[in-house]
Amino acid sequence: MLLMEHGEDLWLNPLTTSNWLQDGMTIAVKNAPTRFGKTSYSIRSQLKQQFIEAAIDPPDRAAPKHLVLRVRHPEGKSIRGVTVNGQAHQDFEAAAGSIRLEPSTKPIKVRVEY
Repeated sequence: MLLMEHGEDLWLNPLTTSNWLQDGMTIAVKNAPTRFGKTSYSIRSQLKQQFIEAAIDPPDRAAPKHLVLRVRHPEGKSIRGVTVNGQAHQDFEAAAGSIRLEPSTKPIKVRVEY
């Protein structure tokens, strides 16, 4: 529910219900083992301000082809925009709430606007 290997991709938060991201709620995973190595992430909902933020510590052993972060809005709203480490990011599926990220060895900060 919180982490899933799918082929060569690593999905973060793939199957949690949208209710887990009500305003002010946080989802956190620490040192989860995967075939790519341990990974951690946290997602904090700030829906009163129209955004959700995520902090990702990528796997520490091998890079997946992609990291895919899934954040579904509790009211079913589509993503309007995404920034990754402060830069505009276009590789996302607005209605599905999924964001495809290139692997990194450094922490990744994601901001999702609604």
